Amino acid sequence: MKKHRQLLALLICLVMSVSLLTGYSETKAATEEPTQSAEQETVETREITDMAGRKVTVPAVENIESVFSAGPVAAIFLYMVAPDKLLGWNYELNDVEKSIILDKYQDLPNFGMGDAVNYEAVIAANPTIAINSGKINDAMVSDCDALSESLGIPVVAVDNELNNSAEAFRFMGELLGVEDHAEELAQYAEQIFTDINALSDIPEEKKVSVYFGNGEDSLETAPRGSQHAQILDAINAVNVADLELGDGSRVQISAEQLLAWDPDVIVVNGEPKADKSGSSAAEDILSNPDYASLKAVQDQKVYGTPNAPFSWVDRPAGPNRLIGMRWFSALIYPEYIKCDINEEIHKFFDLFYHVDLSDEQLENVLKGTL
Repeated sequence: MKKHRQLLALLICLVMSVSLLTGYSETKAATEEPTQSAEQETVETREITDMAGRKVTVPAVENIESVFSAGPVAAIFLYMVAPDKLLGWNYELNDVEKSIILDKYQDLPNFGMGDAVNYEAVIAANPTIAINSGKINDAMVSDCDALSESLGIPVVAVDNELNNSAEAFRFMGELLGVEDHAEELAQYAEQIFTDINALSDIPEEKKVSVYFGNGEDSLETAPRGSQHAQILDAINAVNVADLELGDGSRVQISAEQLLAWDPDVIVVNGEPKADKSGSSAAEDILSNPDYASLKAVQDQKVYGTPNAPFSWVDRPAGPNRLIGMRWFSALIYPEYIKCDINEEIHKFFDLFYHVDLSDEQLENVLKGTL
């Protein structure tokens, strides 16, 4: 009987010990969980209003390590403002682009764009935030919200309207903590528009009519008021393509239509998808007997847009067009625009593309060759 009581006592002690140990484990877990949450909460965030007017919670400046660009314009903005934060490109850079882009950024991953974005690769690369740049409208807001849901990170909208370039640079400078450099870019953009505004005083009879062509045959154009013809509108050129835009951003015309317009100047962009440069497209027009009667051909005023590292006039419609404003305005209004265009190109490439052009590079850039 005595042994039975001893065994019973031992059993009770054992049960009590297990209960105490279980309670201790639960108590320890309960005290540790808040500690882990507290550590997670120490990642500082801030609420910003992006350029589409959306309230977005993003990490503090010092915690933004890499940024996914939702498209080529966003990538160009990032390369200009804070290249070390650029996660990757949206297509494989061609040789023309690589001739200017610094070596360390040439082989960044290609994550695609639009419907071809490789979401798995982007998520695996673990960007801190994403930037989407385009025309600010309801579709842009919807795209940003959808992309944020797909990637699980904040997506910030940046306006790509040419006349809002300075504002965009300053916004990105504050977002990414590079205010000083962004301010330099903003001030340069503002100076361009200040100089261009002087062209508003040109008398109607002195204005130059221009045709701006795209595509392999240069018969795709951007009508007046189109986002892709912003430079023509900005520099007070007369865009001969006074057409209904419709649902697209550019329209296809016929050779007969170009002959009927008979512009003073023709500027052609070539076809980037076919590796056809602006200078090559210009040569095609000048040598085509069907166009021999055109005033621009007879006056040898058919020009290809420089396209290094990105087209200076369009495709993409980003801040790469700022130097195009300098070049285009000096091209058609030399008596009104007093500047050393070579000096301006050197300055722009140093400030925006982080490269000191050699004289040979400058010559090749203007000719559209490597």
